[in-house]
Amino acid sequence: MQNELEIDLESYSEKILDIVSLNVKKYREEKGLTQMQLALEIGMSGGAYLGRAELRKNNHHFNIKHLAKISKVLNIDIKNFFEA
Repeated sequence: MQNELEIDLESYSEKILDIVSLNVKKYREEKGLTQMQLALEIGMSGGAYLGRAELRKNNHHFNIKHLAKISKVLNIDIKNFFEA
C-alpha cells in the first residue's frame, strides 16, 4: 500500500506532465504547426506519439529530450513548458 508521500509525489508528477502537455500544444498551435509537422521536425517518424503525449492518452508524455528539441524548433525557452 502506498503511503501518503508516495501518493502526493505521484499526483504532483502527473500534474506536471499535464501542464507540459498543455503547453507543448499551446506553443505548437501558436507557431502554426500541426502535430505531424512538429513530430517530423524533432525526428519522429510520425505524429501519433506526439498526439498521444499532448493528450496524455494512455499515460504517454514528453521526456526531457523531446522537450529540448521542441523548444529549439518552436524557438521558446524550455522552462515555458513547465509554467502553469
